[in-house]
Amino acid sequence: MKPTIPVFALIAIAMSAAAAGQTAPGSNAWIGVWHAELDGRPGTTLTLADDTGELGGTLVMYMVSREGGQPHVVATDPHVLVAPRLDGDTLTFSVKRMHRTDQPAQFSVVLTASGTAKIHCLNCGADAPVVELVKNQ
Repeated sequence: MKPTIPVFALIAIAMSAAAAGQTAPGSNAWIGVWHAELDGRPGTTLTLADDTGELGGTLVMYMVSREGGQPHVVATDPHVLVAPRLDGDTLTFSVKRMHRTDQPAQFSVVLTASGTAKIHCLNCGADAPVVELVKNQ
């Protein structure tokens, strides 16, 4: 037996182990409840789970009014995530809008650090904010 075969096998095993340590975050990094605030009030809640074996969840957007001085929540707009998809450190999905005749709102969420992410509506207009989400610990 040539000594290069076992050496080649060891190199292949070492390379695959190193690659496994560098993989993009899996769904476990995403599972949980993520919150964003607007003027010190709830702004968005993204809840993610994989109970069915696939990543899914809900997005709740809070309508904040500044009438009367202090900001306060006047309504909530809950949605089920449609076609959630993970690609490395980015989660994309869409949600149906209140007016069902409108195109679904398309969102991108990017992990920025452990327990934080940035959410952005991709087709909500040029002034759609990028909002920081914080994961409940």
